[in-house]
Amino acid sequence: MAKRVRRKTQHDIFVSNIKKLQRAGLVGKVDFRKKATPALTSKIEKYRPLLRGKATAVVAPDSKTAARLRKTLGLKGSGKTIVIPKEKGERYRYQKSTGEITSTRKGYQEGQVIKKTLGKGFPAPPEKGGDKRLYYTIPERTRGAGRLKRKTFGSFDEMLFYLSKYDVDFEDIEDRVEIEEVRKGSRKDKTRQKKIHDDRQAAYRRLKRRKRRAKRRGY
Repeated sequence: MAKRVRRKTQHDIFVSNIKKLQRAGLVGKVDFRKKATPALTSKIEKYRPLLRGKATAVVAPDSKTAARLRKTLGLKGSGKTIVIPKEKGERYRYQKSTGEITSTRKGYQEGQVIKKTLGKGFPAPPEKGGDKRLYYTIPERTRGAGRLKRKTFGSFDEMLFYLSKYDVDFEDIEDRVEIEEVRKGSRKDKTRQKKIHDDRQAAYRRLKRRKRRAKRRGY
C-alpha cells in the first residue's frame, strides 16, 4: 500500500518561508504558534524573488556597510543583509579586502567562468589602433527589463541603441552586463565578430520582410 503524503498547509508554507528569511538574516524571532502578522506577510512578498531562487542574500560585515551598498546599488535588504537578483548558477560574495560584492558563474563555453563586480564602473574603451577590443553582453534575464534575448555587442553605443528600442533604462541593467576584453584577431575575437555580423544580417532581413508585408497591405 502506497504511503500517503501529507499535503502542506498554508501555515506550513508560511513557516518554511519565514525560516528561509531568518537564515538570510531578514527576520528575527517568530512565534509560529500565532497567526501570521501583516508585517511578516509583507516581508514574504517583499523578498519573494529570494524565496523562489531568483535572488540571493549576501551578508556584509556591518549594517553601515550593507546600507551603503544597498543605496549605491539600488538593492533591497535590511541589517547586514543585501538581497541581489541573480542568474542561474550565479554565486555572490562580499570581498572584505576591497569592500565590493563579486559574483561568479559558469559561462556558455566549456571551462568559461564569468566574473563580475557590482557597482564597478565600466572599463574605458581600448585605445584606437591598439590590440584589444571590448564586447558587451546582455544576459537573457535582466533586472528591471523583464525578458530580453541574450545578445553581444561590439560597442557600448550599439548596446545603448538596442536598449532604447525596448525602452530599457541602462541603469536598471548596468550591473548585469558582462564585459569581455579580447585580443584583436584572436580566434575568440573572430567568433564574436562573426556572431555580431550574422545577428545584424538577420535583423536586416527581418526589417525587409516587415516592409514588404506592410507594402502589400498598403500601409
